[in-house]
Formats: sequence, structure tokens, C-alpha cells
Amino acid sequence: MTTSFTPMPLLPITSPSTISACRNLSLRPSDIFICSYPKSGTTWTQHIVLTLLLADRKYKAAACTDDDGNSNASDSTDGDIAYNHVSDYAPFFEIDAHWQDTRVLAESVRKNHDRLGRRVFNTHLRWDMLPKKREACNDTQSADGNDKERPHCGKFIYVTRNQIDVVASFYHHLSNQREGTYTDTFETFFQDWMDGKIPFGSSLHHLISFAGAFADNSYDTTSDGNDNTDDSGDSSSTSGGGIDQPLLLLSYEKMKSNLRNEVLRIISFLNLTHIPSHVLEDEILPSFEFSSMKNNIEKFQPKSVGWLNGFQFLRKGVTGDGKKLMLNRSTIDGGDEEKESSELMHAYTDWVEREEYRSKISNVLQDDSNEDCKEVFLSVVGE
Repeated sequence: MTTSFTPMPLLPITSPSTISACRNLSLRPSDIFICSYPKSGTTWTQHIVLTLLLADRKYKAAACTDDDGNSNASDSTDGDIAYNHVSDYAPFFEIDAHWQDTRVLAESVRKNHDRLGRRVFNTHLRWDMLPKKREACNDTQSADGNDKERPHCGKFIYVTRNQIDVVASFYHHLSNQREGTYTDTFETFFQDWMDGKIPFGSSLHHLISFAGAFADNSYDTTSDGNDNTDDSGDSSSTSGGGIDQPLLLLSYEKMKSNLRNEVLRIISFLNLTHIPSHVLEDEILPSFEFSSMKNNIEKFQPKSVGWLNGFQFLRKGVTGDGKKLMLNRSTIDGGDEEKESSELMHAYTDWVEREEYRSKISNVLQDDSNEDCKEVFLSVVGE
């Protein structure tokens, strides 16, 4: 099954030529893409992935040090590094400032990736808009009908979130963003979001695009010389001898309810084998809590755009907040009375049905092996 999508509206900081450059980037086996529709937990996942990568790098280097204190590790993994901002090593993939021209990443991006020893990006592009080829492609590839195209190599982490929470958070975000500020009401924003007029387009199209990838979660092994050995020579296959797959599906709600389990899934997916268990439990996991991130907001407030009214990018970090914007609130006798806004809720329900989202997801992920993925993709449109 292939699906065609309408062109994605873009922020003013992204040009069509950059979108083309993103699509045609030559992949490396060690590449990691943190993918999501906006406001689905992207920054949180960036922080988790980078912290784990840096910890694994640190303890790998320590394990390669001999009794005399001499390191046997390669230059790319030797030493302990940290980041001042989450975008230092996981930059926003599809903005003009991160590309030197239509084929080459900006020098600052390349230098930081060289220091890290691998490339990590965060992106809000659909699956059909992301690179898949290990070798540079000379022809311009169409984005239509490529939602199930297998990548040659690399790792892609896709994060989902309840759609009502997404639209609420996105409204607060764009209403306070200096570039492309949204100035209308939440009700109008909600309708524009459903109509796919907001930057990054329809969230349902985004989900359906990635569902197609999970339905065929395998590497393209038809190309000559293709393997998934990373740039340092290490295999990027899953630890424990599991089947190597290019995509990992995360849910914001599952991360909130059982963060440790989801972090362990990421560790296994990226084959990070050098992090001591006590370091993970005592030092790393606590740093992933919202309160810890809030206390270090300077590491996470996006730098690619400006902000109005002292807006705090890390706002609440909760589930169910979107439902509150779907309610008419009034104060009566000193107490709060909440009534469901039937117009918005009916519009939302009608939209999901009109887009045939549930049936499309069920058809794409109909194989029994995709049951867990299907459950996650269907759950995001619940109230």
C-alpha cells in the first residue's frame, strides 16, 4: 500500500531546497534520526538519546584504557564530552541554517558530529521525505508513494503522542514563537491544524507515513556492498542477537508511565553496551525527569527561532493537558466548572473519521507481528 500526501507547509526557516537536501543526504550506518510530529516529545527524546550516547562513549573509552592509563580507543570515542545545548549534537535537520548548500551540511554541524563520532538529527519530516540511500542519489526522488521505502542503513526513532495533547502544546508553541507567530484563537488554530495548514501539515498524514515504514521494518539489502556496520567498524545490530531493524517506535504516554523500560528499549535498539547499570539507575535516569530538565532549561529552549513573552519551551510535560483546552471553563461561586466543548470534540471526531485514519492504520499494520505498533498508532487519536 502506498499513500500520497499533500505538500507539507514549512516554517519560514526552511526552504524547498533544504527539503530536497534532506531527502538526498547519503546515509551512514551510524546515523540516528529522532523523528516526530511537533510537540510529541522530540526534545525529551533528544536529551535521552544524547545522554545515553555520551555515557556509552565515556565508559567505552574507560574500558579501552590500559593499566598505564593509555587509551586504546579510537580518536572518535576517546574522552568525555558533554553538550551545552541539545542541538549541539542533535541539530534540527530541516532548517536552512544547518545546510551549507543543497548537498553539504553546514560546517558547524559537521564539526560537532565529527566530535561525537556519529551524526544525530531531530526532524519533523514525514517518513517519505527522509533519506534512505547509503550512496548519494543523482536523480531527484519523488516524496509521493515512498512511505514504505526501506532505508539502506541508519537508525530512526519515531515518537508519538496523543493528538489532543499535541494540538494544545503546538498552539502554545506557535503562539509564542517569534518567526511565523500564530495570532488567532485556539479554535481557529485547531481547525487550521486539522486542515493541514499549520507548519508540518497534517499530523494524521505524518502518522500514516511512519506506520507504512513500521509495516516493513527492514533494511534494503539489495544494494551492492550494503551492510549496517557503523563508521567505526562496530555492528549496529541489536544486542542479544536480536533482529536488526531500522525503526523504533516510542510513545510519549509510555515514556511518562514507565520511563525506565522505554530507555532500556532505546539502549538495546542503539546497541549501547558500555553503560554501567548503577550509573544508569543513579545518575542517568533521574536526569530524564521533567523537573531535572526544567532546572536546566538553557539546554533545551530551541535556538533556531526566537520567543515572545518569556515563553518557557518546557511548559508542563504532562499527559491530558490538551483536554483542558477542549473545555469551556468558567468560575462559579469560587469554584471551577468544566463543560466539554462539543463543537471542538465533534469536529475532532469527524476529522479522524473523515480521514479514515483508523482503517488506514489497521490496513497498513494488518500483519500479526505489527499488533503492538498498531495499538500505539491507534491510541493516539483517543480522547
